[in-house]
Amino acid sequence: MKEEFLDYTSLFALKGDGFVELTPEGARYRKRFFYLSFRGFATVEEVSFLVGKELFVREEDLPRLEEGEYYEYQLIGLEVTTMQGSHLGKVRSLMHTGAGDILVVEGERELMIPMVEGFIVDIDVNRGTIRVDIEGLVP
Repeated sequence: MKEEFLDYTSLFALKGDGFVELTPEGARYRKRFFYLSFRGFATVEEVSFLVGKELFVREEDLPRLEEGEYYEYQLIGLEVTTMQGSHLGKVRSLMHTGAGDILVVEGERELMIPMVEGFIVDIDVNRGTIRVDIEGLVP
């Protein structure tokens, strides 16, 4: 995993009202923690603003995916329909639980659909749709 961060020439983190660009220089594990070092930051104090923050990459810097694969962020906003063609709403978010991922769909009411085979029939990011088979789960 640590090598993956070094594949990116730039990472970004929210600081104040904007993003700051970070150039990874090194990565290591120590006592169950993962440490990154960035060009231009010599001390821990200089990067303390990163504690608890998410790191972002440019979309064009993400590794290419195989056919049928997708990044989670690509699911947000997709239209969700049943096998019978009923519109359920749009994907608002994904929840990560110990039992698996849950698709949170916002429509007439909020639905939570397990991201498992049997419920998720088809995900087509290019068309902007997800088809689900939840017969019997939604009255």
